[in-house]
This record gives sequence, C-alpha cells and structure tokens, in this order.
Amino acid sequence: MQGLEYRLREIFPAPPRHALLLDASAGLSLGALPGLEDFGAGVAPLLPWLDGLVCSPGQLRRLKTRTRSDAALLVRMDWTNTLRDESFPLPTETPNHLAILQASDALELGAAAMVASFLLGYEESVEAGCLKMAVQLALTGKANGLPLVVEVRPTGPRVVLPGKAVELGASYALESGADAVVVPYPGEASLRSIGAFCSVPWLLKPTSIAAAAAEWEQAAGLGAAGVWLDHTWLGASGRESLQQLAGGLHAGPAAGQESHG
Repeated sequence: MQGLEYRLREIFPAPPRHALLLDASAGLSLGALPGLEDFGAGVAPLLPWLDGLVCSPGQLRRLKTRTRSDAALLVRMDWTNTLRDESFPLPTETPNHLAILQASDALELGAAAMVASFLLGYEESVEAGCLKMAVQLALTGKANGLPLVVEVRPTGPRVVLPGKAVELGASYALESGADAVVVPYPGEASLRSIGAFCSVPWLLKPTSIAAAAAEWEQAAGLGAAGVWLDHTWLGASGRESLQQLAGGLHAGPAAGQESHG
C-alpha cells in the first residue's frame, strides 16, 4: 500500500495546489494526433505545467528526457473504438473495448498509475466488461502498489440522462476499487452529488476549452482534486489555455517548480 500511496502523491500535489492531467493516448484509436506527430517534441513543452500525462505504451517508451520535476507518466491500459465519430475514415459499427496491458506491464514501463475507461450507454456486455476490467486492474494494481484511474465515458447511444449516467459511472468506478475517478462535467446538480459521495480523488473533464474555467470553479468548490484534459487541448489555442489553467490550479508553489518525484 505504501507504493500505491507514494505514486498517488506523484500525481496529486498537496493543497493548495490542484492536479492537472492531460490524456494524450487517444492516438491508440484515432491515429496520429495533430501536434503530436513527433510525440516527444510535442509534449516536452507541456510537461512542466502538468502533474500527469497519460500515454499509450508506445508513447511512454519515447519520453526519455523527462526529469523528476516534470509530469508523472500514466499509461492507458485499454483500447476502444468508441472514440471514433462519423468523420473517422472507418466509423464504428460495433463498439469494442479491450484490455491491452496488465498491471505488471504498467509497472515494467515505469508508469505512476494505470488508466482505464468505463463506457456507459452501450450494450450490457460492454458495460459488464468495463466493470470486470476495472475490478481486475484495481486488485492487481493494489498488489503491485500501482493506482488505477477510471475515466467515466457516458458516450453511448443509450444514454438518456447524461448527468445521471455520469453519477452512475462514478459509483461503478468506486465499487470496482478505483483509486481516482475522472468525470465529464455532468451539470451542477450531478456534480454536487458526485462531490458528496466520491471517497477517492476525482478529476473534472471540462466540456470545452471555453467552459473549462467556469466548470472547474464549480468542481473545486465541491472537493475536486483537479482537471483532466483530452487531446483537443493540444492545438495552439488549447496549449495557451492549458498554461493559464495550470497557473490557477497551481496557486501556491510556482507551476512546474515543485518536484513530483
């Protein structure tokens, strides 16, 4: 358990700072992302501003110049084609969600934590598979001192009440043994509910770059541990907003100056 707690401290800074994590692993499903054609060069300027960077296994191996004061590295443990929309050259017909690593693999890669998605709004078999995967990763992660971060993704066509779906996903993540939970902004009422029952660190994923500051203000007042950004923040305007957001989240010690190691 000591190793697990130590790694969580790598990702979640001590108050009054809040965590800022960026998920750059979407290329697993979408191919090369704009701004990350050269992954190492693309993320290097962002590392001092981040507390955690989520990578695919291949991406993580390419970050050889990271220092101890830079972001902790998390590894994506699963693959899904549900990230693909109708604009993708091969649109999704049947949703798939697969494990690509085991906890021992993540440990060998030197990851500070594992990341897996919990998909909602799809066939029952998909949701059941997500729950089974999360439970297995949580159990083996704890045995290896490696935290599990579960990202709630209520993106399926069966979702009728998005806010309630996010609440349900967060509760499933807790029941599965997750050490931290990521929730997309579900509206103020559902956010209050999640803040009341979530017993592990939880991160807010904003709906857009423009809405991030206002949505984070709500989440911060309800006990959120930080913000989770996706690959849409890798463009020029997103990077500028990311630095501004980091300045607010890292009030106290100067951004990028406190060691994560």
